[in-house]
Amino acid sequence: MASNVTLSLQSQQISQHQQPPQPSDLDAIHNKQLIPQLRESLANLMKIAGQLLHQNATTDDSLKSIDVQQRLERTLEEFYSICDQLEVNLRLNLESVQQNADSSKFLPLQVNVPKDNSQLPEGQALQYSQYLQITKQQISCAKEVHDLLLKFSKKVTDR
Repeated sequence: MASNVTLSLQSQQISQHQQPPQPSDLDAIHNKQLIPQLRESLANLMKIAGQLLHQNATTDDSLKSIDVQQRLERTLEEFYSICDQLEVNLRLNLESVQQNADSSKFLPLQVNVPKDNSQLPEGQALQYSQYLQITKQQISCAKEVHDLLLKFSKKVTDR
């Protein structure tokens, strides 16, 4: 617990001196923070499962301690909960990477949105008006494809 507090204080001090992290950096940091929790939860789960196994092996009668079984169930649920959180974060990161790849595939240039009219776009950046024009073209193309698919489906169902 004390190490988590010192780590958070160190990260706050570092972040004050650096530029704010990008959203993908935050996802990576969050995932890295889940790994120690997962490790601790797994160790706790194995410890309690070992206790339960030992108790079952040494008990001659069929009465089982409810306390150890409940602790095992709680730690198992905690472990699965952390695994689920990690899985959701990894799926979200994968979806973000795929979205970024698709975005760069269909619009490889960056959009430059000047705050004043005096700012000019740099090098390979698009002006915002050019970006709007490309977006409108993409929307009209998508509408044409949609209309063609509707016509085709109507022709198929009419037969």
